[in-house]
Amino acid sequence: MLGLEQRLHQYEPLFGGWYLRGEIGSGSYGRVYRVENQNLFGVTYTAALKAIEILPDDKDLLDVPEHLRSAAYEEAMSEVETLAQLRGLSNVVHMDDHAVFEIRENGRLVGYDLLIRMELLENVGRSLRYHGGTLSSIQEVHKLGRDLSRGLICCHQKGILHRDINPNNILRNAFGDYKLGDFGIAKQLHGTLHAQTAIGTKRYVAPEVLHRGGQDAYDARADIYCLGLVLYQLANNGYLPFFHADMPKEQWEEAVTRRLSGGTLPPPAQADEAFSEVILKACAYRPEDRYASAQELYDALLRLAYPQQQTALVPQSQTGLLYRLEKAMTSTAELRSIAELLHLLPKQQQVQTDILSARMAARLPAWRIRASWFPFNTLLLRDYLSVAERAFMGRRDLASLQTGGRLQRIGAEAFAQCTSLHEVRCGSGLTEIEQNAFSGCAKLTRCQLPDTVHVLGNSVFAGCKTLTSLNLPDSLTELPEKLCINCQGLGQVVLPQHVRAIGERAFSSSGLEKIVMPDSCIRLGAGAFMHCKQLRFVQVSLRLAVIPEDCFAGCTGLKQFDLPFRLTEIRERAFYGCAGLETMVIPEGTRSIGAHAFDRCEHLRTVRIPSSVQEIGANAFGEQPKKLFGNGRLTVLASPKSYAWQYCKEQGIRVRAN
Repeated sequence: MLGLEQRLHQYEPLFGGWYLRGEIGSGSYGRVYRVENQNLFGVTYTAALKAIEILPDDKDLLDVPEHLRSAAYEEAMSEVETLAQLRGLSNVVHMDDHAVFEIRENGRLVGYDLLIRMELLENVGRSLRYHGGTLSSIQEVHKLGRDLSRGLICCHQKGILHRDINPNNILRNAFGDYKLGDFGIAKQLHGTLHAQTAIGTKRYVAPEVLHRGGQDAYDARADIYCLGLVLYQLANNGYLPFFHADMPKEQWEEAVTRRLSGGTLPPPAQADEAFSEVILKACAYRPEDRYASAQELYDALLRLAYPQQQTALVPQSQTGLLYRLEKAMTSTAELRSIAELLHLLPKQQQVQTDILSARMAARLPAWRIRASWFPFNTLLLRDYLSVAERAFMGRRDLASLQTGGRLQRIGAEAFAQCTSLHEVRCGSGLTEIEQNAFSGCAKLTRCQLPDTVHVLGNSVFAGCKTLTSLNLPDSLTELPEKLCINCQGLGQVVLPQHVRAIGERAFSSSGLEKIVMPDSCIRLGAGAFMHCKQLRFVQVSLRLAVIPEDCFAGCTGLKQFDLPFRLTEIRERAFYGCAGLETMVIPEGTRSIGAHAFDRCEHLRTVRIPSSVQEIGANAFGEQPKKLFGNGRLTVLASPKSYAWQYCKEQGIRVRAN
């Protein structure tokens, strides 16, 4: 019989168009793979595939296919049914599809392969192993507790007990929301919300499940215990109760036994008094001493974040006029924003923060509004000091951005790939824009930056093909790498008055037609203006000493170029492929010309080389000058007996005395 992965490749394409791209890990039972699907337009989508082998050991089942099919359904299809019941919940992993395949050996049915396709998310347990066993902050631990409590509320309302909550079964999406996953051993709770099977990860299992499972009943408070134990670990430097950093492996079982025997748990090291009280109550040895429901645990965690706010997910009274009015005002993100602006909501519901995170940005109103008068077609950022990394990355409903004077920083890739963004106006006070902040905004046409900006990251406007106007602040002294690479609509840019350096490929493949460098500019990066095919006029700084490699390569529209009198070096391929150049005067004091510096310059007719040049690289004027330059119409003017004179004689280039 073939192995599981070999069989999966035989089933491809899975679900009509999905292919395996490597194993991710394994769950309570089954293995998880990464799968990809590419549509007709070349867009690739990813998902997670859980594959479960159903191979009964009972030979009697193998003899009767109907019995085998029945046993297979009871063993594995319960997870599919569980995920189907929980479909659409924000804090439970989403199942997209499932399929069942027969496993045959020598023509005989021996089992089944159950395949479940789910959303691909980050595994928190795996992430913790690379980050010291803890999350980024204690507030993030609070967030995890609230999200999973909400998931448990819905599971328990559906009569489902998870029974195996541990970090490896907790997932996180791109917006920072936490989800419950791996319902392989979830149990349908019967009429009294009781389960009869003791299964779970022993390090996180509730005492009553291990000691009394199979005899006495246990209920939904077993899940509360498991979640409380996860919160304990995350708030205790990554260690479960009675574990410590230098503890030998031989003592692990003793620590677990001590917890399961009712030993008093010490407070978590990183939790304050209020959070410790919540965790220890969730991890109480006796079920009756714990929170009675996941709703109570959620309320307790929410009070830690918003002490003055009403915390219950379901209000006590849903009949009053005020409740119905508040419900109507907060039914959508747009109406909530209007209500806050009009001060119709209580102050405690208007939570202020200085950093606009990706999770918060995802909950802001959608800007694509059908009515043209609606005020949310422009995003106004007035109440934040900083926009976090990737906060709005990939949003397609953002048309215009305006920032107030309070905003100081825009994080890396904050607005990257916002394909509908066409205008950016930043208020004074902004000081830093990190790398790729607006890269890939294909419809961005105008960007106004204040003079307070003194730091620009690499590739800030890379790929903004329609960008026509860019105001670079005078406060900048250096332009970063790939600042406006592939900005094909950028016809002209005014460089800052005191800029000293332009980074590598800063304006490569852009639509620049004219560039005027201030005298303060003393350094150009490699390929700074490479492939600017519309470039017609260049005025370089008089203090520039080096034309770096590939600096103007491929600028086919460039017909004249005045080199500065302080020039000392022209490096490799500096003017490679500048087909429009006709005359070049290299100033006195230049010492070297790099290889292929003027290669493929088909219309170059005259080059004046001074006696100071002591080095000319291979094929500086082309590999076959007579053929490339019109049967030898290139003429070099040089002093007899100079290095340039000898070089031209050796290469067969026509040379005349100055």
